[in-house]
Amino acid sequence: MLTATYSLLAIRSEQRNASSSLLRLRQGLDATRSGNECIDASTLESLFGQMQQFDQYLHARKIEVHVLPALCCMTDEADLLVDQLQMLSLSAGRSLSALQQYLRPCAGSREHHPFFLAAEQYCDTVLQRLSKEDESLMSLIGDVLTGEDWFALGARFLAEDGEKFMSRRELSQLMPLIADVSDESAATN
Repeated sequence: MLTATYSLLAIRSEQRNASSSLLRLRQGLDATRSGNECIDASTLESLFGQMQQFDQYLHARKIEVHVLPALCCMTDEADLLVDQLQMLSLSAGRSLSALQQYLRPCAGSREHHPFFLAAEQYCDTVLQRLSKEDESLMSLIGDVLTGEDWFALGARFLAEDGEKFMSRRELSQLMPLIADVSDESAATN
């Protein structure tokens, strides 16, 4: 029971993070478009880079990596939902590819509409996917996954989170050593 609760909390936390990140991304796109008539290449590349990072985050979430594969072949309803979510991901990927194609032609011109149109399509598609996950997937996993399934997911989530925590902890332990080496290097030069 605790594993299922932990797993659900971890999934919901990632969902909130994804939704708030998407909102910030969209606000940044809107602010850039409305504030500039002529947008330079570095600004568009920065926006594109942010969208790529966000997309990588989406594909690294627990839902993508663990939950959807666990649902495959459990029920017809699960298979249908997984297919719908994958189609939305493919559509978002196509929009992201279109963004990359529009980077150079739109940079420095007043005709940056194609870039922002593709960006809006990407955001809209991701929003549809996140909504479908919230509305359909969350209730389905509660109905379909057994206690053993939840335990297996929870164990994977904890292992992943433990690795991330350990990496941060190791890095925080290394930072003073790096600072000491930098200080010594600066003193000798």
